[in-house]
Amino acid sequence: MPNSLPIAPLRVLVVDDEKLSRITTARQLTEAGILSLTAENGFDALKILQSQTFDVMLTDLKMPGLDGLALLEKARQNHANMDVILMTAYGTVESAVAAMHAGAVDYLVKPFRFKELQHRLKRIAELRGYREEVRNLRAILTADVDFEGLFGQSPSMTQVKRLIRTFADHSPPVLITGETGTGKEVVARALHSLSSRCQQPFVPLACGAIPSDLAESELFGHERGSFTGASSQRTGTFERAHRGTLLLDDVDDLPPKVQAKLIRTLQEGSVQRVGGTKEILVDVRVIATTKVSLETLVAEGRFRDDLFYRLRGLEIPLPPLRARGDDVVLLAQAFLHQFCENRDGEVQWSPESLKRIRAYSWPGNVRELRRVVETLAIVCDGKTINEADLPPFLRREVKQGVERLYTLHLENAEAVPFVELLHSVEAAVFEWALQKASGQQQQAASLLGLVRTTFQSKLAKHAVHEEA
Repeated sequence: MPNSLPIAPLRVLVVDDEKLSRITTARQLTEAGILSLTAENGFDALKILQSQTFDVMLTDLKMPGLDGLALLEKARQNHANMDVILMTAYGTVESAVAAMHAGAVDYLVKPFRFKELQHRLKRIAELRGYREEVRNLRAILTADVDFEGLFGQSPSMTQVKRLIRTFADHSPPVLITGETGTGKEVVARALHSLSSRCQQPFVPLACGAIPSDLAESELFGHERGSFTGASSQRTGTFERAHRGTLLLDDVDDLPPKVQAKLIRTLQEGSVQRVGGTKEILVDVRVIATTKVSLETLVAEGRFRDDLFYRLRGLEIPLPPLRARGDDVVLLAQAFLHQFCENRDGEVQWSPESLKRIRAYSWPGNVRELRRVVETLAIVCDGKTINEADLPPFLRREVKQGVERLYTLHLENAEAVPFVELLHSVEAAVFEWALQKASGQQQQAASLLGLVRTTFQSKLAKHAVHEEA
């Protein structure tokens, strides 16, 4: 009995007017674990293809009525993904060339040993697997043209994607937190695109970019003559986002007066224009982002606690790029593919340049990485981006030792709670070790140079969750 192929089972249609050859080939395919069906001529094969699909069609070249080449041409009209092997007793160069030009993936000269067919089918299965991988990669990259910052496989981004899918089709507000450049608006657009409101408006409002005295008018609109300069009626962003999604980017920048009115709108589902008396009903899903801790602002009296509690129910924390591990490399490759897709030939990273990309802390996060790759795609005149092509700040020598493992961002800090900072850093390191060791405590302890008992006591102290 022939050995089973070490590939995923293929569905093969055997078309041959020679009965003995047809039956023998089908039997050998079945014994090898390959699903097969037979047809004694080209017309019967076309009838079968009307109701069934196959990965491979193995057809004789010379058949009465409808020969193999004609069958190939007709069959591929509705089965473009089906691979075709032509069998011929006339093993001439001309017939092989004609078969390949017609779209056949291979041909066999009759009589042939079954092992030859096995070898061809194995190669076809591998090629089909490669084509599927390419299709999947293209689908991922195409999706990431819209949602670039979500590209990645780190545990933190996997969690972000899970929360997006969970929250997308619910109406309560969503609060997205994270440093500047981590992709908060990208997440907001993903939430909108995956929701039932996707065909309705998505209206972004940069709260920090509007003057405080105009913020109320921008959000809720105004009536003509309601204040100096109000020469005509204006609809606010809530009305423009009716039945859709309103993004309040950097909601922490809203003035206290506007915060109070925003709470009322979220509660009542209506707005009142500045200078107006009419309540206007609005159906809006609100998504808010912040680059600072709203909880800290509440404690300092700079943000209303009732608005904070309104927004924080559904929360998506975005990790900084430096905490996303090899996602940096995946993003760099995806951006390079995007910026160079119209070039002749593929532009690639050298191993040394990718090491530099991976080692940098990226304080500007995904936004900074994207701009660097865009610049490199413009200035690079070859097919490979080498270390010498990188900007100077990426080519600086990285210090050896533990100093390279973390970066502090204290530029905007007014004070540093030292004990809490050390506690949080220690907890993050232990969480990293557990994830790296797939939950194996002994291995995680070894990664940190600790004995297991010390490691376990630290786990209890920080209540770090183990991940299997």
